[in-house]
Amino acid sequence: MRYRNVVLDRTTVLDAKLKQLEMMVQRQHPVNDFIKVIGEAKALVEDIQSYVDREELAPGEINRV
Repeated sequence: MRYRNVVLDRTTVLDAKLKQLEMMVQRQHPVNDFIKVIGEAKALVEDIQSYVDREELAPGEINRV
């Protein structure tokens, strides 16, 4: 995988966002704070998906589109 390090870094950041959301639940943060972090997490997911989509398919792999 050509973008392995980038994808792994992004998933680490995404994991941190999820932990941040868990902490926010425990501390009863305002809804706007949740919406902001969820938006950031969605952007990370889109970023990761774009890196995966750029990868060449291995022999025998089926295109998901």
